[in-house]
Parts: sequence; structure tokens; C-alpha cells
Amino acid sequence: MGLPASGKSTFANSLLDIHKEKHTTTNKNDTPITSLFDKIIVIDYDYITQELYLNNNETNTGSNISDEDGIHNSSFDNIDLESWRKTRVTALANLKDILTLHFAEDTADSSILIVMDDNFHLRSMRREVYRTCQEILAIHTQAIIGFSTIYFQTPLEVCIERNNTRNGKACIPIDVIRRMDATIEPPDASKPYASFERFSISIDNKANDADDNIHTDDIYTCIKQSLLSPILPKNGLSSEEVAKIEEQRILQQEATRKCHIQQIDQLLRKLVGAVGRIEKKKSREANEIRKSIMDRMRKHNGDEIADNRDHIVEHFTSSLIGIEKSNLDSPLVKSINDTYQQFQGSI
Repeated sequence: MGLPASGKSTFANSLLDIHKEKHTTTNKNDTPITSLFDKIIVIDYDYITQELYLNNNETNTGSNISDEDGIHNSSFDNIDLESWRKTRVTALANLKDILTLHFAEDTADSSILIVMDDNFHLRSMRREVYRTCQEILAIHTQAIIGFSTIYFQTPLEVCIERNNTRNGKACIPIDVIRRMDATIEPPDASKPYASFERFSISIDNKANDADDNIHTDDIYTCIKQSLLSPILPKNGLSSEEVAKIEEQRILQQEATRKCHIQQIDQLLRKLVGAVGRIEKKKSREANEIRKSIMDRMRKHNGDEIADNRDHIVEHFTSSLIGIEKSNLDSPLVKSINDTYQQFQGSI
């Protein structure tokens, strides 16, 4: 992971080249990483995007693309953005296919390194890769998959300088890179729902030396540690997922409570208006009763609201004019009840 032009692809491709060479020549540049694995595959998100762009350019309908990923820019047309988002789905499908094929074969003595080469500036993007691995482990229960994150933490201005030397679609708009830098979420297992990134390493590649294998020993150690504590298959909900569901439940409960309170406030305001239309001199008193009811409900977090608006109207009416039967057919009571019925029909 890392910003555009941070050195990710250069490093990934150098591993791939070295690994290929060792099978055809006496390779003096072999590294601990390339020696560890029988096979290395790079899933290059940029390459997938380019392929999708060419296909989409032929069939594009000009649909609008939202800014949900925070990358929108006038320099990117709709085809760019649509291709970029389809890339994520395609890359994960490729990962699943490769792992499925690998574990379906007799691979007891075979090892494979899959390098997912992308910006991965949001933690949720990396979590998708992790969950895809868990899906495979649910089927191939005896398999061992390690997961590690290599963060090329190259300074922003260095990335921009390198990016400016690129041509065509490879040259990313500068404000897109700056926005990505502002929103990037480095690996941090201490963050909520981020324990899956406990094996990570950050590399400052401002000297552009990733292809010189200077950092391979540290990366090798990180990968080895992840293999010694591999991904566990997903059995039910994790404690983090349970906590997330509970958090969402509380937020939803709070949103529902606020909605109820707003509806009651709207109802009471309409009732105050109904009182004013019949007996204007009681408008001030009606509004004070409204405030009293709302203050009590807010104080008790809306627990008194439930779904019983009838009780609210009865309380408002009795507080204003009492509950004597002689008053039930009065114009004021009729105005209040009619307004309440109209309100009920409008929600």
C-alpha cells in the first residue's frame, strides 16, 4: 500500500523478476523473500484498471459516478472512476481464483506469495483482502494463509515529483494524490476493527531504493511472522464484529429516538396552532405546556414517547383545559383532535 509513485510496483515487479531469473540462470540477486516461495504472483490493480478502461471506453453510457471513495476529480472522467471501482471487485475475484486453484491441487510442499499491488489508502480496502482469504479458509480448512501489509510511506512531495514524470493515465492528477494522502489510513492494529493488520511494516522509500532489495530482510521477517500466526477461518462473528453491530444498534436506537422526539415536537406545535385558531388567549399557555412535555421527554431520553401519541395528546389537552366530560365536545377539544388525526394521516 502507499501513494501513487511511492515505489510499490517497482518493488513488487523486482521480486517477480528475481524469482523468474532464479529458475533460468544462476541468480546472484536472490532474496530471502524470493527464496521462501515456490511461486510469486502480482495482482496489479493499475493493470486491471487499464484493461477495464479500454473495455468501458467502448461501452460507456456516460453515467455519473459519486464521490464515495474520495477520489473524484474533474481530470477523471466517468469511465476512469467506473473502471477504478470495478478493479477492486475484479482483483478480489482473481485472488480467490488463485487461492482456490492452489489449494485444490496437491500443494503440500508448494508455497505461493500473492502480492496485491494497490494504493489501499483506506483500511476497509485492505480488510476486503483479508476477508477474501477467510472465505477461502472456510472451504480449505487445512490451508495456511499469512497476511501482512507493506506500507510504502514515501513523502508526498517525492511521490508527486515522480508522478510528474509519468505519461498518460499513469500520471495521476496531483490533487487526487493530495486528497489520498490526506485520507490515508496507515496500518495500526490498535485501531478499532484493525487487529487483522498486526503484521505490517512501513518503508520510507524517498531514495527510490526499493528495487535494490535494501528492505527485503525486514519485509521477509514480517511475512514469516504472519505465516507463524496465520489467518483463522471465520467462525461466526468476531468480537470486533459483535462490537460493531452493537455500536450500529445504539446509533440506530439514538436516531430512532431523535426521530420520535422530532415528530412529537411537530405534533405539539400543530396542537398549539389548533388552540390559537379557536382561543387565541390560550396560545401562550398551550406553548408552555408543549415546552414542559418536550423538556420531560428529553430529560428521560424520550423513554416516555414509545409509540403512544394518544397519551401525549391526552396529557396536552388535560393540562390545558382539564378532562371534564362537559369539555369533550367543545370547539377547542374538537380542533385539537382534528389536528391530531390530520397529523397521524400525514406520517
